Amino acid sequence: MKRKNEKVPEFDEIIFENRNKTYGAYDLRKHYNSTTCLSLLGGIALSAIFFIVLSFKPEPVTSSSVPEIVPVLFLTKPIDQPVVPPPLVKPPAELLKSINNLQPKVVVDSLATQFIPTTEELIATVKNGNVTDSVFYNEPITPEIPVEEKIFYVVEEQPEFPGGIKALYKFIGENLIYPDEAQKNNIQGRVILQFVVNPNGSADRIEVLRGIDPLLDNEAIRVVNKLPKFKPGKQGGVPVKVWFTLPVLFKIENN
Repeated sequence: MKRKNEKVPEFDEIIFENRNKTYGAYDLRKHYNSTTCLSLLGGIALSAIFFIVLSFKPEPVTSSSVPEIVPVLFLTKPIDQPVVPPPLVKPPAELLKSINNLQPKVVVDSLATQFIPTTEELIATVKNGNVTDSVFYNEPITPEIPVEEKIFYVVEEQPEFPGGIKALYKFIGENLIYPDEAQKNNIQGRVILQFVVNPNGSADRIEVLRGIDPLLDNEAIRVVNKLPKFKPGKQGGVPVKVWFTLPVLFKIENN
């Protein structure tokens, strides 16, 4: 008998046993049925109101409410009175005779003595939009941007040092000065330079493609600046600018 009178725990009570029932999920599950019923009733009520509003139709406008437009004809003259055209007025015969027998008269052209400036003169004397200005207006001259001459990497006739490549390396070896600080620090290696041989044979635009140390790089550049003129490279028989690559070796010889 005691078991029959005991209250059987609900499903939500079993799930949230020993848990925080103040959390929102427990409250939502407890009021789920009532919330669902209210939502359904609200939806049904809104649908009924929508269909009731659509069932009403505005009353058609009857023709009696629109004012009738009656055309009115205004007559300025009686219908039975004929329309008389105005009489034609002819010019006097003397006037017609003078026009027909008009003799040409030679006159001096007044514009012939006037000075008509040319477009160039008008532009030269216009300032602030007034043609009568006496101040000369000098139109600004746009400087011409020189087109940079193309520099070739490969041409039909490559630049050549006087005496050939052996003479070039001999010149570098005779003029190269090994920096003392680089020798003390045992800095050595190969510096690769690139420069442009101009159509007149001179060398400029020296660039370091691969350097070792600023001391050795600057020394290699100094020697290239002292190079005599090359035999220029040619493309189609015409001297052109050509890139020239030159390795400069720095090596400490142990005595």
